[in-house]
Amino acid sequence: MSGSFEPVAAWYDEHVGDEGSFYHHHLILPALLGVLGDIAGLCVLDIGCGSGVLSRILARRGARVTGVDLSPTLIARAVEREEARPLGITYLVADAADLSMLPDGSFSSVTAQMVLMDASDGAGILREAGRLLEPNGRFVASLLHPCFAVPGRSAWETQPEGKGERFVRRIWGYRELFSCPDYLAPEQPLPITRYHRPLGWYVTRLREAGMLVDALEEPVGDADFAREKPQAQQRQRIAPSFMVLGATKVAHP
Repeated sequence: MSGSFEPVAAWYDEHVGDEGSFYHHHLILPALLGVLGDIAGLCVLDIGCGSGVLSRILARRGARVTGVDLSPTLIARAVEREEARPLGITYLVADAADLSMLPDGSFSSVTAQMVLMDASDGAGILREAGRLLEPNGRFVASLLHPCFAVPGRSAWETQPEGKGERFVRRIWGYRELFSCPDYLAPEQPLPITRYHRPLGWYVTRLREAGMLVDALEEPVGDADFAREKPQAQQRQRIAPSFMVLGATKVAHP
C-alpha cells in the first residue's frame, strides 16, 4: 500500500474544503498548474486526488480527469461533490503504486499534488505514472521540498542581525531515507506517516520510470500570500517549503 489518509480523512476533507486551503491556492497550485500547462481536451490522471480539489480544477480547465486515491472516505466525498456538480470526473479507490486496471499509455498528463512524500512506495507510484503516460506525456508533482522541509529534522530559528533578527533554516539528516509521524496542522487528530527521500532519489526514480525532469519550481506565493502571510513568504524566499517537479515521458523511436 502506498499510504493513506483514511484515519484522518474526515478531518482532512473539512480542513481543505471544496476548493482547497489558502496555501494550496496562493502558494502551491499556481506553480503546479504553470508547470502542467494547457490541458484542455487531454486525458489527465490525478494521483492521490483525495476529495478531488485538484481534479475539479483540472476538469474546469477542460481536461478529462480520472482521480485515484487509497482512502475510500475521501473518494466518497469526491463522488458526492461530482454528483452534486457534475464535471465528468471518474474517481477510483486504488493504490497509486498498482494501477493495473488502467492500460499503458492511456493519459497525456499525470499529476501528484502533495502525495509522494506521504507514500510508502513512492518508486512504485513513479513507475506507474511512467507506464500510464503516452510518449511525450507530462508528469507534474508538488511535494514538500526534500532539501529544506525534512520531516522531524528541520526547523526555523532566528539569529541576531544588526538591530533585528533574521530567519535561519536548520537541517539535519537530509541524505537519509526514513519515515516518521507528522502533522499537517496542530488540530489534526492523528499523525500521518511522512517518507523523506533526498532530491536525487526523485530524479533517479523518474529516470528509471522513463521520464526526464524538465522543470523545477520553488514557489514563494502570490500577492495575496505576501499580504496575508508576510513572514511565511519571507521564509519561503530563504528556504522554500515546497517544490514542483515536471518531467516528460521519453518517446522511444
